[in-house]
Amino acid sequence: MTVLKWAGGAYLVWLGIQVWRSPPIGTEVRGSAQPRAGWSLFQQGALSALTNPKALLFFTAFLPQFIDPTRSLFVQFAVMAGTFAAIEMATEVFIASMAHRISPWLRRVGRRFNRACGGMFMAIGVALPVRS
Repeated sequence: MTVLKWAGGAYLVWLGIQVWRSPPIGTEVRGSAQPRAGWSLFQQGALSALTNPKALLFFTAFLPQFIDPTRSLFVQFAVMAGTFAAIEMATEVFIASMAHRISPWLRRVGRRFNRACGGMFMAIGVALPVRS
């Protein structure tokens, strides 16, 4: 356990140094980006989500607790999966819209923001192994 704390702390310090030294966040595209159709982007995202092992583990470990074996499994799964998908889509839209709204602010204070975040990572990395 102690080794994991020290390794985790060292990793957080390393990440903090990387964030501290990174350039400010920008939206400039380097090189030529080829425009892609919305359906192509959707397919890529769906494939990525469906092959994510975390989602499979979540659905197989968490959802069965709420399944009633005496009722239609398909309907229960459809309701739970649909609810999960709707919440996930709403969350992603919210995150994207907030990122769009704060991007002008990040362009102005990007270097200071990176240093503040990097400093927090480093502080947590130093505090992690010394706490009981």
